[in-house]
Amino acid sequence: MIGALARALLLVTAVAAHDMLPVNPELGVPGFPDCVQPVAALRGNTTDVKASANSLICAQRTKDFGGQKSVACVGDSITAGVHASEADFTYPAQLQHFLGDAYKVTNLGACGSTMMKGADSPYWKRPQFQALTASKWDIVVIMLGTNDAKDIGHGGPANWPHDCTGESQLSCAFSKDYASMIELVKTLGNSSSPDIYLMIPPPLMLDGAYGMNQTVINKVFPELIPAIAKNNGLEGKVVDLFSPLGGDDQKDFPAGGCTVPKQAVAGCQYFCASNQAWKCDQCHPDNTGYRKIEDIVRQAIAPAGRSLGLVGA
Repeated sequence: MIGALARALLLVTAVAAHDMLPVNPELGVPGFPDCVQPVAALRGNTTDVKASANSLICAQRTKDFGGQKSVACVGDSITAGVHASEADFTYPAQLQHFLGDAYKVTNLGACGSTMMKGADSPYWKRPQFQALTASKWDIVVIMLGTNDAKDIGHGGPANWPHDCTGESQLSCAFSKDYASMIELVKTLGNSSSPDIYLMIPPPLMLDGAYGMNQTVINKVFPELIPAIAKNNGLEGKVVDLFSPLGGDDQKDFPAGGCTVPKQAVAGCQYFCASNQAWKCDQCHPDNTGYRKIEDIVRQAIAPAGRSLGLVGA
Protein backbone atom coordinates (compact mmCIF):
# COMPACT_ATOMS: atom_id res chain seq x y z
CA MET A 1 0.00 0.00 0.00
CA ILE A 2 2.77 2.43 0.95
CA GLY A 3 5.16 1.06 -1.69
CA ALA A 4 8.16 3.36 -1.93
CA LEU A 5 8.12 3.99 1.81
CA ALA A 6 8.33 0.31 2.73
CA ARG A 7 11.29 -0.61 4.90
CA ALA A 8 10.60 -4.06 6.27
CA LEU A 9 12.53 -5.04 9.38
CA LEU A 10 13.56 -8.49 10.49
CA LEU A 11 11.66 -9.13 13.71
CA VAL A 12 12.92 -11.28 16.56
CA THR A 13 10.94 -12.06 19.67
CA ALA A 14 11.53 -11.19 23.27
CA VAL A 15 9.64 -12.22 26.36
CA ALA A 16 7.78 -9.21 27.74
CA ALA A 17 4.99 -9.20 30.30
CA HIS A 18 2.76 -12.22 29.62
CA ASP A 19 3.38 -12.66 25.93
CA MET A 20 5.94 -12.58 23.17
CA LEU A 21 6.48 -9.15 21.67
CA PRO A 22 8.34 -8.55 18.42
CA VAL A 23 11.52 -6.53 18.90
CA ASN A 24 12.66 -4.05 16.29
CA PRO A 25 16.32 -5.07 15.80
CA GLU A 26 17.42 -1.57 14.86
CA LEU A 27 16.20 -0.17 18.16
CA GLY A 28 16.19 -3.13 20.55
CA VAL A 29 12.60 -2.34 21.58
CA PRO A 30 9.14 -3.39 20.39
CA GLY A 31 7.51 -1.14 17.83
CA PHE A 32 8.70 1.53 15.44
CA PRO A 33 8.96 4.93 17.19
CA ASP A 34 10.86 7.71 15.46
CA CYS A 35 14.04 7.10 17.42
CA VAL A 36 17.55 5.77 16.93
CA GLN A 37 19.56 3.42 19.12
CA PRO A 38 23.00 4.93 19.73
CA VAL A 39 24.27 1.93 21.73
CA ALA A 40 25.42 -0.69 19.25
CA ALA A 41 25.34 -3.47 21.85
CA LEU A 42 21.61 -2.91 22.39
CA ARG A 43 20.58 -3.21 18.76
CA GLY A 44 18.77 -6.49 18.36
CA ASN A 45 19.14 -7.19 22.09
CA THR A 46 16.24 -9.37 23.24
CA THR A 47 17.17 -9.61 26.91
CA ASP A 48 17.44 -5.99 28.04
CA VAL A 49 14.57 -4.17 26.38
CA LYS A 50 14.33 -1.74 29.29
CA ALA A 51 17.90 -0.57 28.80
CA SER A 52 17.29 -0.26 25.07
CA ALA A 53 14.15 1.79 25.67
CA ASN A 54 15.92 4.20 28.01
CA SER A 55 18.91 4.77 25.73
CA LEU A 56 16.90 5.72 22.65
CA ILE A 57 17.35 9.12 21.09
CA CYS A 58 14.04 10.36 19.70
CA ALA A 59 13.25 13.51 17.77
CA GLN A 60 10.62 15.34 15.78
CA ARG A 61 10.78 14.45 12.10
CA THR A 62 12.27 17.32 10.14
CA LYS A 63 9.85 19.27 8.00
CA ASP A 64 10.46 19.18 4.26
CA PHE A 65 9.37 22.79 3.73
CA GLY A 66 7.80 25.71 5.53
CA GLY A 67 4.10 25.46 6.16
CA GLN A 68 3.99 21.74 6.88
CA LYS A 69 1.92 20.96 9.98
CA SER A 70 3.86 19.00 12.58
CA VAL A 71 1.90 16.18 14.24
CA ALA A 72 3.04 14.41 17.43
CA CYS A 73 1.55 10.97 18.09
CA VAL A 74 2.03 10.46 21.84
CA GLY A 75 1.30 7.04 23.26
CA ASP A 76 2.39 3.58 24.29
CA SER A 77 2.98 0.37 22.34
CA ILE A 78 -0.22 0.79 20.33
CA THR A 79 1.14 4.07 18.99
CA ALA A 80 4.62 2.59 18.56
CA GLY A 81 2.99 -0.08 16.41
CA VAL A 82 3.64 -3.38 18.16
CA HIS A 83 2.32 -6.17 15.91
CA ALA A 84 2.39 -4.01 12.81
CA SER A 85 4.15 -6.09 10.17
CA GLU A 86 6.63 -3.30 9.49
CA ALA A 87 7.28 0.36 10.24
CA ASP A 88 5.03 1.64 7.47
CA PHE A 89 1.94 -0.03 8.95
CA THR A 90 1.88 1.68 12.33
CA TYR A 91 -0.99 4.11 12.64
CA PRO A 92 1.32 7.20 12.62
CA ALA A 93 3.11 6.00 9.47
CA GLN A 94 -0.19 5.35 7.72
CA LEU A 95 -1.45 8.72 8.97
CA GLN A 96 1.56 10.35 7.30
CA HIS A 97 0.85 8.52 4.06
CA PHE A 98 -2.81 9.42 3.86
CA LEU A 99 -2.52 13.00 5.15
CA GLY A 100 0.11 13.73 2.50
CA ASP A 101 2.84 16.33 2.24
CA ALA A 102 0.93 19.06 4.06
CA TYR A 103 1.73 17.26 7.34
CA LYS A 104 4.80 15.80 9.04
CA VAL A 105 3.90 13.05 11.51
CA THR A 106 6.23 11.85 14.28
CA ASN A 107 5.71 8.54 16.09
CA LEU A 108 6.42 9.15 19.79
CA GLY A 109 5.03 5.84 21.03
CA ALA A 110 6.85 4.34 24.03
CA CYS A 111 6.10 0.67 24.67
CA GLY A 112 4.75 -0.02 28.16
CA SER A 113 4.47 3.64 29.12
CA THR A 114 1.86 5.11 31.44
CA MET A 115 0.22 8.48 31.93
CA MET A 116 0.55 8.31 35.69
CA LYS A 117 3.85 9.56 37.03
CA GLY A 118 3.70 7.11 39.93
CA ALA A 119 3.04 4.01 37.82
CA ASP A 120 5.65 1.46 36.80
CA SER A 121 6.79 3.13 33.54
CA PRO A 122 5.82 6.82 33.25
CA TYR A 123 5.83 8.33 29.78
CA TRP A 124 7.28 11.39 31.49
CA LYS A 125 10.60 9.56 31.97
CA ARG A 126 10.93 8.13 28.48
CA PRO A 127 13.06 9.52 25.61
CA GLN A 128 9.88 10.05 23.57
CA PHE A 129 8.70 12.58 26.17
CA GLN A 130 11.99 14.44 25.83
CA ALA A 131 11.43 14.63 22.08
CA LEU A 132 7.88 15.89 22.63
CA THR A 133 8.93 18.72 24.93
CA ALA A 134 12.01 19.66 22.90
CA SER A 135 9.94 20.62 19.85
CA LYS A 136 7.06 22.78 18.72
CA TRP A 137 3.91 21.22 17.27
CA ASP A 138 0.78 22.12 15.37
CA ILE A 139 -1.15 19.01 16.42
CA VAL A 140 -0.63 16.63 19.35
CA VAL A 141 -2.59 13.38 19.61
CA ILE A 142 -2.43 11.64 23.00
CA MET A 143 -3.30 7.98 23.61
CA LEU A 144 -2.19 6.77 27.03
CA GLY A 145 -3.95 4.75 29.71
CA THR A 146 -3.83 1.14 28.55
CA ASN A 147 -0.79 0.38 30.73
CA ASP A 148 -2.16 2.49 33.57
CA ALA A 149 -4.99 -0.05 33.75
CA LYS A 150 -2.70 -2.78 35.09
CA ASP A 151 -3.30 -3.93 38.65
CA ILE A 152 -2.15 -6.66 41.03
CA GLY A 153 -5.48 -8.47 40.86
CA HIS A 154 -4.88 -9.13 37.17
CA GLY A 155 -1.24 -10.11 37.51
CA GLY A 156 0.26 -6.71 36.72
CA PRO A 157 1.99 -3.98 38.71
CA ALA A 158 -0.06 -1.88 41.13
CA ASN A 159 -0.72 0.93 38.66
CA TRP A 160 -4.45 1.59 38.68
CA PRO A 161 -5.63 3.37 41.87
CA HIS A 162 -9.30 2.30 41.52
CA ASP A 163 -10.50 5.77 42.48
CA CYS A 164 -11.24 7.35 39.10
CA THR A 165 -15.01 7.04 39.19
CA GLY A 166 -17.85 8.95 40.79
CA GLU A 167 -17.04 12.13 42.70
CA SER A 168 -13.29 11.42 42.57
CA GLN A 169 -13.30 11.00 38.80
CA LEU A 170 -11.27 14.13 38.13
CA SER A 171 -9.21 14.17 41.33
CA CYS A 172 -7.55 10.76 41.00
CA ALA A 173 -3.87 10.46 40.06
CA PHE A 174 -4.61 9.48 36.46
CA SER A 175 -6.82 12.51 35.86
CA LYS A 176 -4.43 14.89 37.60
CA ASP A 177 -1.41 13.67 35.63
CA TYR A 178 -3.41 13.78 32.40
CA ALA A 179 -4.33 17.39 33.18
CA SER A 180 -0.65 18.17 33.83
CA MET A 181 0.32 16.76 30.46
CA ILE A 182 -2.40 18.75 28.71
CA GLU A 183 -1.18 21.96 30.34
CA LEU A 184 2.38 21.18 29.30
CA VAL A 185 1.43 20.36 25.72
CA LYS A 186 -0.47 23.64 25.49
CA THR A 187 2.90 25.40 25.76
CA LEU A 188 4.43 23.47 22.86
CA GLY A 189 2.77 25.28 19.96
CA ASN A 190 4.57 27.36 17.36
CA SER A 191 2.75 30.60 18.17
CA SER A 192 -0.19 29.43 20.27
CA SER A 193 -1.35 26.15 21.78
CA PRO A 194 -1.26 23.23 19.34
CA ASP A 195 -4.50 21.45 18.54
CA ILE A 196 -4.71 18.70 21.17
CA TYR A 197 -6.73 15.52 20.77
CA LEU A 198 -7.30 12.90 23.47
CA MET A 199 -7.89 9.32 22.36
CA ILE A 200 -10.12 6.76 24.03
CA PRO A 201 -7.95 3.62 23.61
CA PRO A 202 -9.09 0.52 21.73
CA PRO A 203 -10.93 -2.12 23.76
CA LEU A 204 -9.13 -4.89 25.62
CA MET A 205 -10.44 -8.13 24.19
CA LEU A 206 -9.57 -10.35 27.16
CA ASP A 207 -9.49 -9.53 30.87
CA GLY A 208 -6.01 -9.91 32.35
CA ALA A 209 -4.03 -9.61 29.13
CA TYR A 210 -0.65 -8.11 30.09
CA GLY A 211 -1.98 -7.72 33.64
CA MET A 212 -4.60 -5.22 32.49
CA ASN A 213 -8.01 -4.72 34.06
CA GLN A 214 -10.56 -4.98 31.26
CA THR A 215 -13.19 -3.06 33.21
CA VAL A 216 -10.91 -0.02 33.44
CA ILE A 217 -10.18 0.01 29.72
CA ASN A 218 -13.63 -0.94 28.48
CA LYS A 219 -15.87 0.76 31.06
CA VAL A 220 -13.99 3.53 32.84
CA PHE A 221 -11.94 5.15 30.05
CA PRO A 222 -14.84 5.71 27.60
CA GLU A 223 -16.42 7.97 30.25
CA LEU A 224 -13.33 9.28 32.04
CA ILE A 225 -11.33 10.58 29.08
CA PRO A 226 -14.19 12.76 27.72
CA ALA A 227 -14.63 14.10 31.26
CA ILE A 228 -10.91 14.93 31.46
CA ALA A 229 -11.12 16.66 28.09
CA LYS A 230 -14.10 18.77 29.12
CA ASN A 231 -12.48 19.71 32.42
CA ASN A 232 -9.36 20.88 30.59
CA GLY A 233 -10.94 22.94 27.83
CA LEU A 234 -10.80 20.21 25.17
CA GLU A 235 -14.47 19.35 24.81
CA GLY A 236 -15.07 18.10 21.27
CA LYS A 237 -11.42 17.05 20.95
CA VAL A 238 -11.87 13.42 22.02
CA VAL A 239 -11.19 10.76 19.39
CA ASP A 240 -13.07 7.53 20.10
CA LEU A 241 -11.16 4.39 19.13
CA PHE A 242 -13.05 2.21 21.57
CA SER A 243 -16.39 1.99 19.78
CA PRO A 244 -15.17 1.64 16.16
CA LEU A 245 -12.75 -1.15 17.10
CA GLY A 246 -15.47 -3.31 18.63
CA GLY A 247 -15.93 -1.87 22.10
CA ASP A 248 -19.68 -1.45 21.75
CA ASP A 249 -20.03 -5.20 21.16
CA GLN A 250 -18.58 -6.36 24.49
CA LYS A 251 -21.47 -8.73 25.08
CA ASP A 252 -20.25 -10.66 22.03
CA PHE A 253 -16.59 -10.83 23.07
CA PRO A 254 -15.42 -14.46 22.86
CA ALA A 255 -14.86 -15.96 26.32
CA GLY A 256 -11.26 -16.88 25.54
CA GLY A 257 -10.45 -13.76 23.58
CA CYS A 258 -9.97 -13.34 19.84
CA THR A 259 -8.47 -16.15 17.81
CA VAL A 260 -7.41 -16.70 14.19
CA PRO A 261 -8.41 -16.82 11.43
CA LYS A 262 -10.55 -13.66 11.12
CA GLN A 263 -13.17 -13.98 13.83
CA ALA A 264 -16.40 -12.29 12.83
CA VAL A 265 -17.41 -11.15 16.33
CA ALA A 266 -16.81 -7.95 18.24
CA GLY A 267 -13.64 -6.24 16.95
CA CYS A 268 -11.53 -9.34 16.43
CA GLN A 269 -11.00 -8.45 12.76
CA TYR A 270 -8.83 -5.55 13.96
CA PHE A 271 -6.70 -7.69 16.28
CA CYS A 272 -6.51 -11.08 14.59
CA ALA A 273 -6.72 -10.58 10.83
CA SER A 274 -3.31 -12.23 10.51
CA ASN A 275 -2.83 -15.98 10.35
CA GLN A 276 -0.09 -15.72 12.97
CA ALA A 277 -1.74 -16.78 16.22
CA TRP A 278 0.92 -15.16 18.43
CA LYS A 279 -0.26 -11.75 17.26
CA CYS A 280 -3.68 -12.23 18.89
CA ASP A 281 -2.61 -10.87 22.26
CA GLN A 282 -6.01 -9.20 22.83
CA CYS A 283 -4.43 -5.76 23.20
CA HIS A 284 -2.45 -4.70 20.12
CA PRO A 285 -4.17 -4.25 16.76
CA ASP A 286 -2.64 -5.75 13.62
CA ASN A 287 -2.20 -3.95 10.28
CA THR A 288 -5.96 -3.93 9.72
CA GLY A 289 -6.57 -2.38 13.14
CA TYR A 290 -3.86 0.24 12.67
CA ARG A 291 -5.37 1.18 9.34
CA LYS A 292 -8.70 1.66 11.10
CA ILE A 293 -7.08 3.83 13.77
CA GLU A 294 -5.34 5.92 11.12
CA ASP A 295 -8.62 6.54 9.35
CA ILE A 296 -10.36 7.66 12.54
CA VAL A 297 -7.51 9.96 13.60
CA ARG A 298 -7.17 11.46 10.13
CA GLN A 299 -10.87 12.22 9.94
CA ALA A 300 -10.60 13.96 13.31
CA ILE A 301 -7.56 16.16 12.68
CA ALA A 302 -7.83 16.86 8.95
CA PRO A 303 -9.86 19.99 8.08
CA ALA A 304 -12.22 18.08 5.81
CA GLY A 305 -13.00 15.31 8.28
CA ARG A 306 -14.19 16.67 11.59
CA SER A 307 -17.08 14.27 12.13
CA LEU A 308 -15.96 10.64 12.16
CA GLY A 309 -14.66 9.51 15.53
CA LEU A 310 -14.94 12.82 17.36
CA VAL A 311 -16.91 12.84 20.61
CA GLY A 312 -18.95 15.95 21.26
CA ALA A 313 -17.94 17.73 18.03
